[in-house]
Amino acid sequence: MSIIGLYKNNPFSVGTIVSREKPRQKRGIVAVIFIVIFVFSNASVKAQESMIPELSYPFLEKLIFTAKQNYPRMKVNQRKINFAELTLKRNRLSWFDFFTISAFYSPSTSVTLTNATLTGIQIGAFINISNLVQKPTILKQNREEIAIAKLQFDEYALTIESEVKSRYFRYMQQLTILRIHNQNAIDFESLVKQIKFKFERGEDSFENYSKALVQNGEQKQKIIETEGSVLVAKTILEELVGKKLEEVK
Repeated sequence: MSIIGLYKNNPFSVGTIVSREKPRQKRGIVAVIFIVIFVFSNASVKAQESMIPELSYPFLEKLIFTAKQNYPRMKVNQRKINFAELTLKRNRLSWFDFFTISAFYSPSTSVTLTNATLTGIQIGAFINISNLVQKPTILKQNREEIAIAKLQFDEYALTIESEVKSRYFRYMQQLTILRIHNQNAIDFESLVKQIKFKFERGEDSFENYSKALVQNGEQKQKIIETEGSVLVAKTILEELVGKKLEEVK
């Protein structure tokens, strides 16, 4: 319902109050009733506003994909998987660490502690039984570390997807509220112009004109507050995505 139509058809309109020459106090009460009726009538129309049609799920999927590519914790979890896989490869290649071959060269005859006479090159082989026994367990542990790292990666992938959705919906909600407040501001401006016109012609009181100005100022304040909420919601979303929303394609 437009403001002009509401104003003209409302039996409590200011013009009607003046024409009936009600007492000043009575006129002020009716003016308040008029403003309340205006607000609730306007709110009933704006209640039909919805952010659902404004949502873009393809764009949301792009945001989720970009966040998974850019967010530092996702990169950390991927590096944990890489590190665990490298550890497994290294341990697989170290199967023969338990077996050691040593060579000694003695240019002159020497006597060992067992009174054996050694000369020239001697070769010795050593086997670490403890390492040999532990090797299968170590490899199994490495595989478990890889599995845990992958589960952590998948878990946070779900978390970041949910968080991106939540922040995106919050951002769109604030945009919708801002659009409603802007439309309300236009309606209030129209109301103020009508009352100002009547006040200048002496058909309305300064009290009613002052109340309309206060209501108009409060509506403008709501716009400023909501604009701040929009910017905060956008910043929080971009922090998770890793780039400006305008750069997501």
